[in-house]
Amino acid sequence: MYEYQYLISCFLSIAISIYLLFKHPKTLALKFLILFGFTTSAWEISTFMYRVIPVADYKILYFRAMMIASHFVLPLYLLTIVNIRNERNSKILTSILIPAIIQSFLICGNDYVFSFEFIHTKYGWAYRIVRFNPSLIIDGVIFIGYTFGILLSLAILMKKTSIPILKKKYLILFSSFFSFYICGVILTNALMGLGFINSSFLLGGLFKFLTFISILYVLMIKGEKIPSLFATKDDFSQAYSSFLTIFYNSVISNQLGEETFKFTDFIKRKEVQNQISFDKDKIIFRGVEGLNIPKLINSDLKFFDEIQIDEEIVDHYLRVLNAANRRDLSSEFDILVKENEDFLKKSDLIYGVSMGRFLGKINEDKSLEGLDDVYSCLKIYKRILLSILSISPELIIEFQKRFSEPFLSEIFEISDYGEVSIKKFRNEALRISKKRELSKIIDEVNRAISESFEHLIESEIDIDFSLFNLKQVLKLNKEKAEALEIYPKLLGTLATKIPRSQIHKLYSDYLEELVEEKTRELKKAQEDLLRSQRLAAIGEAAAIIGHDIRNPLQAIIYSLYLAKKELESSPNKNLKEVMDAMEKQVRYINKIVSDLQYYAKPLKPSIRRTNLVKVIEEIISMMKVPGRIKVEIGIEDFFTDFPTDPVLIRRVLMNLIMNAIQAMENGGLLRIRAHKEGDYALISIRDTGIGIPEECHEKIFQPLFTTKSKGQGLGLTVCKRIVEALHGEISFKSKVGKGTTFTIKLPIKIVDQQVKAVFNSSR
Repeated sequence: MYEYQYLISCFLSIAISIYLLFKHPKTLALKFLILFGFTTSAWEISTFMYRVIPVADYKILYFRAMMIASHFVLPLYLLTIVNIRNERNSKILTSILIPAIIQSFLICGNDYVFSFEFIHTKYGWAYRIVRFNPSLIIDGVIFIGYTFGILLSLAILMKKTSIPILKKKYLILFSSFFSFYICGVILTNALMGLGFINSSFLLGGLFKFLTFISILYVLMIKGEKIPSLFATKDDFSQAYSSFLTIFYNSVISNQLGEETFKFTDFIKRKEVQNQISFDKDKIIFRGVEGLNIPKLINSDLKFFDEIQIDEEIVDHYLRVLNAANRRDLSSEFDILVKENEDFLKKSDLIYGVSMGRFLGKINEDKSLEGLDDVYSCLKIYKRILLSILSISPELIIEFQKRFSEPFLSEIFEISDYGEVSIKKFRNEALRISKKRELSKIIDEVNRAISESFEHLIESEIDIDFSLFNLKQVLKLNKEKAEALEIYPKLLGTLATKIPRSQIHKLYSDYLEELVEEKTRELKKAQEDLLRSQRLAAIGEAAAIIGHDIRNPLQAIIYSLYLAKKELESSPNKNLKEVMDAMEKQVRYINKIVSDLQYYAKPLKPSIRRTNLVKVIEEIISMMKVPGRIKVEIGIEDFFTDFPTDPVLIRRVLMNLIMNAIQAMENGGLLRIRAHKEGDYALISIRDTGIGIPEECHEKIFQPLFTTKSKGQGLGLTVCKRIVEALHGEISFKSKVGKGTTFTIKLPIKIVDQQVKAVFNSSR
């Protein structure tokens, strides 16, 4: 009964391990530690099943499972220790796991199993080693290597850390592993395998349990925090010492000490580490005189940007930046901010530096892109608060009071230095939906900000500078603030409670801009409606008259053909020229009708294998290209059997080639290329003609837009419509006086599948 209860506890520990993995542990060391727990539990389960299995044929299966699980426990523990310093190195990970994989292959082989004799006792199945073959020897060497690797890694960690609490943690891990795993689990199993201990001597599970207890104890040990040093805002030395203390206190209690190594790396990276005195009572930064402060800060900001440091730690670096700025570094500080602008935006620090004086120098802030709505909302309010609180201590005191209320204190923390941190806020705790959560945050923060300003006005404190900074923040984050409805709600709330012309002007400007934007949208919608009505009318007219025009046109073309045949027997040069001119105009009218019909009718491509080379050659032949234009054709062999609609692609190419010829009245080069690029076919038509003016680029595919003196503006519109019907894209590049290149990009797989589908259905 006891063993079955133990089995249930093992399954429970596996379930807990899986749950913890899905919670995404912060560090790689913790992930491997959880996998270590999972594998150890799997080892215990397979050991239990091996012992109690009643069918002898299955004992080998569970024996192998037990051995494989046991052989993966040590490498996972070693990976935990190696990654405590949080150095993600794929080569180290691979080199540690490969021997365990080799062991697994050895265990699956018959040679390994033949090394053991299996005995059935009253306690279940047991085993002992009866022969030493190469598989068993290699397995044993790897096992010993892992064991000493863990002990050596823990010894190195103890030596490298100068923090007493970490030395204590690693000493406990070292002692427990040596006592319980080496002297307990491994030694007991080895003695049982060699037959020196009776198989009923079941202490392996107890030793594993004691190992877990020691690991849990280490995880629960917390270091003593260093009392924060009181710092005046103008003293850079004290501000820096204060930040180092906050950094240290925030990482000292971290699990296996992974984050603490970030702190020690932060200290070691500096060229001024000798000016930092560190013990369990205090951290002091000395020797500011003659120090290159901009260089020091630049190094710190680069470190924060490269290494994943907790956001709340970085928030407190604002006191260092402001203390440095007050030392009158003039242009050096401005250069420092400019060099690190991207990180200062991303971390929000720039909104609180130097009373917000850099806000007017930023063109835009796109650092909120990609963040979810709730976090973006919190970041915007954090930026607003930073810009306001940077003005005066009175503002900090008042806002601290307002943001100490229950709901707001769960989200924001405001320090005495005007630093704002977003706490680990979880909407699950409030049991409200994301939408309601967002609305609640906006309402509560808006209320707190407006009430704070109300109180300050009553106290006759000037808030105009704060309102100016507020305007700058909203301007920089306008797009996101409007999307989340922060902008209108905050300005509306402030306008109703604060009798200040500045806020009223800001709100009225916003409303005017909103009205203008809506007016522009309505005007554009009206223009689009009129255009669509006009085009619909054109389409209807084209559908009605296209057939009626096409019939007489065909008759005229046929009559011209017969007349030219008659002229061959009695040549008349003048009459032939007249007839050629008539034929040219008739063909032009025919093109207009064709474009109208292609524009008006629904397009249903009929995909089949097409020789694109022949299509292009026929178009060039029919076009009668002037001698002053040189034609170059470069088409890959793939396009001799290209899946497309031959009629539609012919229409597109004809329009583009005709445009290219017309653009080169004085001669030039017409280059037609087609090549395969991945899953796409690219067809380009390039000319060296007059080019398309840049102001026309956006309108070039619009219906009825043309840059030609004679033209209807439907040719390129038809091209775009046909290419899109073929699931492709059409684009162009052009430079006035240099020429134009149109590129058609068509997918190969989609159309190829359509061809095969048609072929299969016809069989």
